[in-house]
Amino acid sequence: MTFETLRCALRFRTRSHTPLNERIAQLATLSCIAFLLLCDARVVYSQTHGAPASPLTLQMVFDSLRAHHPALRAAESRIRAAQGGARSARTFPNPTISYLVDQTPFPGSGPLPGLQRESMTTATFPLEPFLQRSAGVARANAEVREANAGASIVRQRFGMDAAVAYYRAAVAQVQLATTRDLIGWLDTLVAYNRTRVKEGATAEADLIRSELERDRVSADESIQDAELAQARSALSAFLSDAEATSEPATVVVADMPLTLTAALLAIGDDALPSITSPSSSQMIAMRPDVRAAQERVNTSTARISVERSMLIRQIGATFGTLQTNHLNSMIAGISIPLPIFDQNRGEVQRAIAERDAAVFELSAQQGAATAELRGAYEAARILTQRMSTLAIPGVTNFLSRADESRRISLGAYREGAIPLYQVIEAARAWSDARNTYYRTLFAQHQSILNLIVARGLDIFTNVPIAASSGGTSR
Repeated sequence: MTFETLRCALRFRTRSHTPLNERIAQLATLSCIAFLLLCDARVVYSQTHGAPASPLTLQMVFDSLRAHHPALRAAESRIRAAQGGARSARTFPNPTISYLVDQTPFPGSGPLPGLQRESMTTATFPLEPFLQRSAGVARANAEVREANAGASIVRQRFGMDAAVAYYRAAVAQVQLATTRDLIGWLDTLVAYNRTRVKEGATAEADLIRSELERDRVSADESIQDAELAQARSALSAFLSDAEATSEPATVVVADMPLTLTAALLAIGDDALPSITSPSSSQMIAMRPDVRAAQERVNTSTARISVERSMLIRQIGATFGTLQTNHLNSMIAGISIPLPIFDQNRGEVQRAIAERDAAVFELSAQQGAATAELRGAYEAARILTQRMSTLAIPGVTNFLSRADESRRISLGAYREGAIPLYQVIEAARAWSDARNTYYRTLFAQHQSILNLIVARGLDIFTNVPIAASSGGTSR
């Protein structure tokens, strides 16, 4: 079916005068219009741009991000660095071996009369690291845990950034597909009015007005096409080099709201827990940013112990033998500096101040996490409730009513019951309704992901599935 076929059918209807021919013309006209109105946006896209690109799901983006992104690899390297520091803190110090010779001639000279050769072999063990070892190990272990929490923060942040870029591309893709569908629909309206003007059945003003609306929507298509290209470019920053340099992938998102897994609490007025409840406190404690702040407190606390243990430095124990005239005697000793002046008082003060600052930062981070958790619950609850009304299956749902309104307005215009501007308004309302539905849907998807992050769960492994639906949005 083409627009030329539609014009032929309309011309046949106008020139036919017998009831049978008039009936056949009406059926042909209605069949052409129905076929063109039922064309999916993906068909229009494939006709104008060739075969569709490969699909790209959110989980595929997460998998590529987790496997290839340099920021996540850098965070893993910091973990290994902290583990190396912990390994060094657990290592015992090495002893110092000394060998001394006394009352012996220089090489090449004769023996010394009346003097007996003496030799001394000693081993000195530094005791200072043993006094600091427990506090040092505690600090190093806390740094490892902080590095792990920091890596989780990086994972969550880049995961959410990737999700935002993904849904930005999805919104741009839906808007472009909607606009192209609307252009196809307006082309049928222009063809209909052009035929009617040629036959003298309508004024040329309707043809000019419908052409003007089609050209306006075509201009919007160019803007939306550029926005989609920018959105796909931003999304490619989270993909591997091979995926980023390949043909732009088609973002595929389920056209139903996300459901909640068993790992998340049910969203609803009765299921929403109090933010001050023990369960909420446990959720906040699981968050990587709160865990990192807590580990900074532990690190600074352990540093205070390390600095205090350095009051007496360079403690060592010595053990050895002294050989004189074929006689062996034991040597033993210990060296302890007198702490007349506390050289580490300033460092202890610094460590205490840093511990206090870390405690305040932990409190601030817990407050921010509590507020974020509350906001994530409320946003997820509101958007999920709204989508539950918009996505009701059947012919009475939001999108179906928009399609029906556009269809009825076109039929009424063809029968002369309404003017052209009402048809155009119905077409705009259809476009706005479709774009609003998917913007709300994608906002609900992102709110669930925000809730996952606010709960302290890993965004890469806890993405819930969408409710069962009849298709996907592309």
